[in-house]
Amino acid sequence: MKRASFVALSAMAPLGAIPVIEQTPAKIRAATGAVEEFALPYYALQRGFFRDAGLDVDLTFIAGGGAITQALAAGALDLAVTNSGSLSSAHARGLPIYLLTPCSVFSPVQPIAHVIVPKNSPIREAKDLAGKTIGVTTLRDMIQAAVMCWIDQHGGNAVDSKWFELTSGTIGPALSAGRIDAAAIVEPFYTQLADQFTSIGLPYQNMNGGKPFQTTGAIGYKPWVDANRAATRRFTEALLRTADWANKNPVAVTTLLGALTKVDPAALTAYHRVTYASASDPRLMQPVIDAVAKYGFISHSFPAAEMTVPA
Repeated sequence: MKRASFVALSAMAPLGAIPVIEQTPAKIRAATGAVEEFALPYYALQRGFFRDAGLDVDLTFIAGGGAITQALAAGALDLAVTNSGSLSSAHARGLPIYLLTPCSVFSPVQPIAHVIVPKNSPIREAKDLAGKTIGVTTLRDMIQAAVMCWIDQHGGNAVDSKWFELTSGTIGPALSAGRIDAAAIVEPFYTQLADQFTSIGLPYQNMNGGKPFQTTGAIGYKPWVDANRAATRRFTEALLRTADWANKNPVAVTTLLGALTKVDPAALTAYHRVTYASASDPRLMQPVIDAVAKYGFISHSFPAAEMTVPA
C-alpha cells in the first residue's frame, strides 16, 4: 500500500483538544504492557483522551509484546500496543494484524535498552560475549536482534553467543546467580539495577545508525478494524494526541509512570522520558523489519507499508 493512503486513514486535525463525541462510546478490548515503551494507552486512559474521542477502552496489561501480539492475532483483543519485532514476525507469518501507528521511538537522548553484566564480570566489551549466555525478554525478537547488531558492530560475532529468555524481573537474580553471563534490559528496570550491574553497551543505537526507529506500535486485529474503521481512526488519533501531550509534559508523565510501574518516581527522574511518535510514519518500523530478517527471525524483509490499513 502506498504511504499516502495510510496517511489518509490516520490524518488528523491539528493536535489540541479532541471534540467530545456525543454518542454511545465504542467499546474496545485493548492491551498493552506495564513499561514505559508501551504506556501510551495507559496515559490516554488516565488523561481522558480515549473518553474525549468517544471510546470505551477496556485496557488489559500483558507481560511481553509477543504474548500481546498472539492474543490479538487470535481475536482475543481488538487493538493493542506491541513491540516491533513481534509485529514483524506476525506479518511475515500472515497473521491478521494491521500496524496503526508507531508509539515509542528510539532517541539517542533516551537509549531505553542496556547490555549489562555483573560488576565483577570479566566481560567488558562485545567480543567478550563469545560463548556466553545472554538473557533477553523475548527470543528471536527485536531486543535480541538489537543486541546482535551491537555485538557485530563492536568487534564481536553474535552467532557465537547463546541466548536465554527470561522476564525483566528475573534478570537481576539470574545474573547474580551466574545462570546467565549478560542481559539486555530496558528502563525502568535498568535504573533500578544500575548500582548492582555494569552497562557495557546500548544496543538500540545500532539498529538504525543512531537514528530514530519504532520500538513499539499500535496494532489492530484485521477483521475488527475492517468492521470498525471509524473507531479505529479515533483510537489512533487519541494515541497520537496522547503522544504529543506526553512528549511535552515529562513531569506529569513521570507521575503516571510511577503509578503504572510501581517504581519510585525518584528513580524515574534519573533518566529522560521515552519519546513517542506524534505523527504516523510506517517508515520508522523498517529498520526493525530489516534487522529481524538479517538474523533469520523472519524469512525475508518486506516494506513496512504492507502492514498498514488499506484505504
